[in-house]
Amino acid sequence: MNLENFNNKFKDAINILKTFNKNGFEAYFVGGCVRDFLLDKDFSDIDITTNALPEQVKNIFPKSIDTGIQHGTVTILVNGESYEVTTFRKEDEYVNHRAPDKVEFVSDLKEDLDRRDFTINAMALDYKGKLFDFHNGEVDLKNKIIKTVNDPNERFFEDALRMLRAFRFSSRLGFDIDSNTLVAIKRNAKLIEYVSIERIVNEFRKLLEGKGNINSIQLMLDSTLNSYIPFLKDIEVIEDFSEYTFCQSLYILSKTNNISFDDLKSLKLSNKELKQIKEYEKINTDFKNDIQLELILYKYDIEDVRFICSYFKYEDESEIEKIKLPITSFNDIDIESEEIIAFINRKPGPWIKEIIVLLEYEILLNGLVNNKKNILDFLTKMRDNI
Repeated sequence: MNLENFNNKFKDAINILKTFNKNGFEAYFVGGCVRDFLLDKDFSDIDITTNALPEQVKNIFPKSIDTGIQHGTVTILVNGESYEVTTFRKEDEYVNHRAPDKVEFVSDLKEDLDRRDFTINAMALDYKGKLFDFHNGEVDLKNKIIKTVNDPNERFFEDALRMLRAFRFSSRLGFDIDSNTLVAIKRNAKLIEYVSIERIVNEFRKLLEGKGNINSIQLMLDSTLNSYIPFLKDIEVIEDFSEYTFCQSLYILSKTNNISFDDLKSLKLSNKELKQIKEYEKINTDFKNDIQLELILYKYDIEDVRFICSYFKYEDESEIEKIKLPITSFNDIDIESEEIIAFINRKPGPWIKEIIVLLEYEILLNGLVNNKKNILDFLTKMRDNI
């Protein structure tokens, strides 16, 4: 244990553990921050576990928020930072294979760590940096293995989302999944149907971001877990998604696996995300229909165009960089809709939109100079045909 590194990583939070100790309680760093510290990775969230009851935690740290007090969790505020503090507990009688119906506070750290999902997440550190590891999590970190705490069938029966979390951690860390854990996922895969699609999508989003996503997705397909999840059940063709955004990844998956937009909607994405994915398809369609690059860049966000160009190899980046659009929207055109209506001398109607599209086309592609005189001269020539 490098004590200097420990002090640098946990900083002021070390004094929180000392404060618990001074008040007669045990307290430890636990979970993801311990895992990432041992991997020498940066982390932002620091979780603490203690044998102090929630009310006792609040007495010691008056600035607090009852974020999950029914389950023993209090968020304390210290020096402008927030820390989740949870009382040692064990969990009984999970409801719908997702959340415990009740929790029982315990006084033993090991009992608390016994309830956690994976060995690499079931380690604790005291304020001196001493590691408490009852499930060989440090060994699994060194061997790059995702393994459940104790019986995997029990862990997944309790909380079915843990199956997808196994693949998420595998992707993020680039770890393999223990063979017994994989067998248990295959055996219990159907239980994922009890989990809300929102939570599933949140885990899948993180899985796609990981450096080992292609291997983790393949493991998931082999386990058949995806067979019980909308959209994911139709995935057969995969690739490395770590360089793409979530929406880009979903679009690629839908195209390469011929999954309909209606199936995509079953993931209950936000309206913004659905609109973004639709936009990618519009850009793709425009390229397939040989719409000029200038018009595509005018209509859509340049980063979206770059993504579609790059993925489908429509245009080189250099071709996009060459283009300097004279206008970026109708607001840049040196005439207003009211002036067009007055000049043409017709009642407002759909024809105005047609004129605007024509002006945009002429300025972008045919060199019509964007000033009012030239625009009015052009409209004069067109007026008889409008």
